[in-house]
Amino acid sequence: MKKLLASVFVAAVMIATPALATDLTIGVRTEIQMDPHFAWTDANVAYYDHIYGGLTKKDRQLKVHPGLAESWSNDSPTKWRFVLRDGVTFQDGSPLTADDVVASFDRVKTIKAGSPFTGAIPGVVSVEAEDEHTVIITTSSPQPLLASNVSAIEIIPAEIAESATTEDFNSGKAAIGTGPYKVVEYQAGDHLLLERNDDYWGEKAKWDHVTFRFLPNDPARLAALLGGDVDLIDYVQPQLVDRIKNDPGFKIVTTPSLRVMALTVDSGRDQSPQVTDKAGNPIENPMKDVRVRRAMSMAIDRKAISDRVMNGLAAPAGQLAPDFLAGYNDSVEVPEVDLAAAKALLAEAGYPDGFALTINCTNDRYLNDAQVCQALGQMLSRLGLKIDVQTMPASIFFPKVNLSQPGGPQFSALLTGWSDTRGEALVLQSTLHTHDDARGLGAYNRGNYSNPELDKVLDATLSELDAEKRHALLAEAMKIAMDDVAAIPLYYQSVIVAERDGISYEPWPTEATMADSASLTAAQ
Repeated sequence: MKKLLASVFVAAVMIATPALATDLTIGVRTEIQMDPHFAWTDANVAYYDHIYGGLTKKDRQLKVHPGLAESWSNDSPTKWRFVLRDGVTFQDGSPLTADDVVASFDRVKTIKAGSPFTGAIPGVVSVEAEDEHTVIITTSSPQPLLASNVSAIEIIPAEIAESATTEDFNSGKAAIGTGPYKVVEYQAGDHLLLERNDDYWGEKAKWDHVTFRFLPNDPARLAALLGGDVDLIDYVQPQLVDRIKNDPGFKIVTTPSLRVMALTVDSGRDQSPQVTDKAGNPIENPMKDVRVRRAMSMAIDRKAISDRVMNGLAAPAGQLAPDFLAGYNDSVEVPEVDLAAAKALLAEAGYPDGFALTINCTNDRYLNDAQVCQALGQMLSRLGLKIDVQTMPASIFFPKVNLSQPGGPQFSALLTGWSDTRGEALVLQSTLHTHDDARGLGAYNRGNYSNPELDKVLDATLSELDAEKRHALLAEAMKIAMDDVAAIPLYYQSVIVAERDGISYEPWPTEATMADSASLTAAQ
């Protein structure tokens, strides 16, 4: 990661000009899911932060600031008191009250979501209104990061929270928040138009209007920038970077991302839906054996993926956190490629001739996700596995890995990405803790992994209020998980943005695409 830090391009100094009547158009890869409680992804949260607001909010360095709550305190280790700001109104003119907060949290806990926000607030057992401007949140155990976690829960009017459907948000009539921008128009598959909310309680938005144009096709997004149809684009594919850098009218801006990409494999089910012998006959799931998982990890050339597939704009990963995140463990190294040793491990586990496996990936969610998937297929084929690679849009992919569906996730191996925007390696709690719906743990455990030793250490992190001790526990948990090959880390991603001359954008390590991080330069 340090090499990546040394090689990033630095954004030009920005000179903001909020007094001008200005509009901004951004070409974005990922379309918004309009229901603010339906899909917990970084891209959606970035959209929501324009329109809505949480009790707290975070800046690009992940520092927590007061949001709709002006202050918070602990009455006890498991009882939090949030005091709401006076005078905050929703975009329909109704005042913000504690009842709106309670109803919003209740909706998060009860809605049948595609990617539930319950994973953002593990351990929350009740949210109650003490009075009109005071909210009491009670947790099952001490939650040291609760003030950070609640920033992900967007607050909407109670009447909407209690009755609105996802279709109501899609139509726009329920898309009412307290944020710096308000929704003017949403056209599925085309664009989202926002305008400045002049009644916003905080610093006023920079732009009169912001249009997010949904351009999931990477060449089309680039063409829109080069053709002058948009001012900047996000998620620039690494192979397109040189084309943009060579044009004097445009500039590439990058920063290291919090996101780590990994291969998640089904290590829990006796029968896995996409595993057979090479003749197509059902077999007991080989990936339950750590030797098989380790063999697969040793067969993957992470440096080749980072250097070739990602055009040098990634760094090989040996664990599920970058080195600037709490929980990173210095003793965990990036696995070396050793095909001979990997084949020996596979034979020792009882699979000298390999087996057949399907790898599933999105083709529109992560940088070069489909190309990475193909590379993984080739590398694992050299191990002796019969690999089928399936890529699909995120809209099809994610419903198939929802833990709440009958039988669990439909995949046996999948490319996943995780960005820990809370400043600590909570990926372990969310993706590797044994699934515990009641406590919001393992909400994204799509590999059905379960390890009592890991659970015990992670449970201790949930209640450890001392940050130094908690970070040491997370590092211990990381070592346990990586020794057991609970997941197969691949590489750390970069944030890559392209902008036209006259626009200067400061990228977020969280990969959030934020309108007010763009400014007009002095030439404008």
